[in-house]
Amino acid sequence: MEREILTVEQAAEYLQIHKVTVYKYIRSGLLPAAKLGKVYRIYRKDVEALLDTLRTNGT
Repeated sequence: MEREILTVEQAAEYLQIHKVTVYKYIRSGLLPAAKLGKVYRIYRKDVEALLDTLRTNGT
């Protein structure tokens, strides 16, 4: 079963990018996240929406 809520590390692994990049997306507002204490939690659907937003048309 896939998790619905991801840590920054899990989101980075899912996207195959560095976790610093995930933090940049969060700070810029491209990736919504909830800060619980000192850590962020991210909905998988928001990670997938980010992918759709950043998708190019191949030209």
